Amino acid sequence: MLPRFDVVAIIAAYNEADIIEQVVNDLIRQGVHVYFLDDGSTDGTVEAVEPYVGNGVLCIDRVADADQPIGQAGFAWERILRRKQQLAADLDASWIIHHDADEFRESPWAGVSLHDAIRRVDALGYNAIDFASLDFWPVHDRFRPGDDVRDAFSFYSPRAPYDRVQIRCWKKTKAVVDLASSGGHDVQFSGRNVFPLRFILRHYPIRGQAHGERKVFRERRTRFLDAERARGWHVQYDGLQEGASFIRDASMLTAYDPDEVRLALTLGHRGVEALESDLAGARAKADAVAQERDALRKQGEELRQQLEAGAREGERRTQELEARARELARAQADRDARSADVVALGNVVAELRRVLAIRENESANWRHTAEDRTCQLAGIHRSLSWRWTSPARAALRLLRGR
Repeated sequence: MLPRFDVVAIIAAYNEADIIEQVVNDLIRQGVHVYFLDDGSTDGTVEAVEPYVGNGVLCIDRVADADQPIGQAGFAWERILRRKQQLAADLDASWIIHHDADEFRESPWAGVSLHDAIRRVDALGYNAIDFASLDFWPVHDRFRPGDDVRDAFSFYSPRAPYDRVQIRCWKKTKAVVDLASSGGHDVQFSGRNVFPLRFILRHYPIRGQAHGERKVFRERRTRFLDAERARGWHVQYDGLQEGASFIRDASMLTAYDPDEVRLALTLGHRGVEALESDLAGARAKADAVAQERDALRKQGEELRQQLEAGAREGERRTQELEARARELARAQADRDARSADVVALGNVVAELRRVLAIRENESANWRHTAEDRTCQLAGIHRSLSWRWTSPARAALRLLRGR
């Protein structure tokens, strides 16, 4: 006998009465228990789940702020995620699914229930499961509560890039689980080992024009918290404007073929994606190396051209410098010649100065001699004999004709 193996889906809902019974019933049919969290619904969501309590539904729990009127509390998604983290630690279960109220989950193997598929994954030694999420859109406005939404809408588009990762099912271990950091898209815990083959997640966010207008413009946008919006959460409705049609053109979507989807998931499982990603990374690196090589070659050619231009410029400058050196040499020779002339002229001037000094000395000697003779003559003139002979000298001058 196989040991007990319980899978519990924790669902939080707000005003999903038209679809919630189908979601809960499908999980129970596939062997999965449900722990239901109501976020203040006002449209009969809780009443739709109540008949299943004790028959697949473990509990109906209220998570809205107790101090605010029902339906008026903000959509505190982080608070809900932390509540789910705590429940995942407290519940007596083998595996946990972080589940939304408008989605259906399927095994990647046809004919195998979600419960049994998860047991297979567990037996293979993996402890987390990723999902390929497909958004199913209304292509008509004829859906009514009670209709099977999966029969009503069978055209889908892949999830947006921000919803690409959907690792929201994990094995309960002693490891601490973190849902809140990723906004609930990518459960984190130590020792995580994700099964390579994705399971199927069929998501039905909008079920008609009136439903879309009510859900988007009155029940969601007005309740999103600014702090969570600032973290990049709740962007799925940003492109929608009031008055726009929520009914899609089927030709722009893909018709759901479960066998085709399962084959694509098998051929393109996470391991293949990892290899393709590695290959793409290697090609990108090779392209980068080739681009770098080409850039280096281009730089080398530019450097070669610059070096050749520099060599030519250097040669031209060398020739200019050599011509300038010759000019400077001639100028230096002229300066040297002029310097020799200046030296010779200086020697001549010095000789003239020496001769002049001699002549000045001789002149000084002659002046001294003349001064002496003058003094002697004056002395004679002053003598008595000179005076006595004055008449004789006068007669002599007359005789000489003077």
